[in-house]
Amino acid sequence: MVKLFLVEDEIVMRDGIKSQINWEKEDIEFVGEASDGELAWPMILETRPDILLTDIKMPFMDGLELSALVRKELPDTAIIILSGYDEFVYAQKAVSLGVTDYLLKPLPPGKLLECIRRVQEKIEQEREGSEGAFSEELAREQKDAEKNLLFRALVTNDRSLSEILAMADHLGIHISARYYAVMLMTVHGKENAMPDEELRTDLSSIPEQIDGWFFFDRNENGFALIGSANSIQELSDTQKKLLERLKKRLEADPDHTWFIGVGKTVNRISDIEKAYYSANKAFSWRFITGLNRVAFADEKGSVNVNGTSLHDSSAVFVPEVPKIPVELDVSGAVMNENSRKMLENYLKTGTYEEAEPFMEGVFDSIGEKNLGSYLFLTYLSMDLYFAMVRFLRELGRRVDEIDETCGDINTLLKNRVTVEEAREYLTGYLKELILLRDHNTEKRYSRILREAVTYIDENFDHEDISLNRVAQTIGMSPNHFSSIFSQEMGMTFIEYLISRRMERAKELLRTTQLRSSEIAYRVGYRDPHYFSSTFKKMQGTTPREYRMSCQEPGL
Repeated sequence: MVKLFLVEDEIVMRDGIKSQINWEKEDIEFVGEASDGELAWPMILETRPDILLTDIKMPFMDGLELSALVRKELPDTAIIILSGYDEFVYAQKAVSLGVTDYLLKPLPPGKLLECIRRVQEKIEQEREGSEGAFSEELAREQKDAEKNLLFRALVTNDRSLSEILAMADHLGIHISARYYAVMLMTVHGKENAMPDEELRTDLSSIPEQIDGWFFFDRNENGFALIGSANSIQELSDTQKKLLERLKKRLEADPDHTWFIGVGKTVNRISDIEKAYYSANKAFSWRFITGLNRVAFADEKGSVNVNGTSLHDSSAVFVPEVPKIPVELDVSGAVMNENSRKMLENYLKTGTYEEAEPFMEGVFDSIGEKNLGSYLFLTYLSMDLYFAMVRFLRELGRRVDEIDETCGDINTLLKNRVTVEEAREYLTGYLKELILLRDHNTEKRYSRILREAVTYIDENFDHEDISLNRVAQTIGMSPNHFSSIFSQEMGMTFIEYLISRRMERAKELLRTTQLRSSEIAYRVGYRDPHYFSSTFKKMQGTTPREYRMSCQEPGL
């Protein structure tokens, strides 16, 4: 429904226009009238009509002056000028003001209604486009959330096979096959920024062109790709093709750094969890080898890194690439310095689930010869321990917070510690440290989210509120904000926005006699029809039915 306001100084003409059109039948709300522009202006600001129908020649403030004010303050309002003066200067002025239509009096029967209908149709088409975009954003966020749930189910194996298949089928993902593989990928721009939308879109479109591969956006945790095929050779071929295309696109953008970790092949859906763990181990080597590489986890649990090009192989992975690094001389403390830098880099952005494979990678990178020296092992353990303690203090936390859980390293080292005992202790310490780091981050995110929620609560009735606008307000990238909001709030931004609008709409339906169309505008919807359909979808009843139910005795 659109709103119309009429300004006409001739009372006979004004009454004639009001009575000759059945406004309700035409789905038009007649929101007010005035005899001149001066009287009309405050009323127009209050009612905010979609269509202004105004005479051009009036006392106090004429139609052109009024139109100029409306065009400045209410640029979306369509203006139809009525004039009894067939003069070019008026038409020329009206066009310069962006007037939608210009009609000469006296009007032939039906001419005015025909013009109003034409303008009404144009307004409704624009609204459908706007609300359609909103609806598409909601559908896109919902699909992303469902894909994330499917990915989590696949890599944690916390759902039954029938549930996983049903989730995949709902998303149009055909996942049933004989073999599966997992790849993890991270991409960052300058100053560790998230990839721009163009690159993100390009990367997500590449798997769509290769049979059996599906793309999952994990936001700040990067991207994941899961592939399936009915033979190892087929999976090897598609994986090779996918990696070649991904690398080609990534290498075409020198402003971004990247890393890809490839897991081992498994032959059942329930083992995708194992493929993910091995991919995560390979993925954690980005802290060890540097970026712009592809790391492969082989069947024996080792990691091979290919930093140049792919090689042909009958297996899914690339066994020809030598395991790195080569054996190191224990007399060279450079390796220990590298290990410390690896850890310092990991502490900034590594995840809890990567802690174990990362520490394995650090120890593997040192080499058995060096680790065979007890002196070197002790020195390495203390050096890594002190690096973690320094980071712990930077977080403003106490050392004994972790020592209470993991034990004092001096107790560990006073006996002849083994390589396995040292790695286990340092891995446990690292996990506890990452939990504390993430807790500090969550506290910071909690503050930011409170600001975001406050902004949404105060502005949900604005039709132009969007995820991008809220993210910009709190100084966070839209993708990162979307991810954090969903994780912390348990719903997407769009879902929260709709819920706030619906709660306010229900309040207005219960406590006022406002029309449904007016309530729609007051809660941020330009199109009352879209508001009504959304309300019914969310509440299971129409706005009118809801209001009536609240008026029944006992409710």
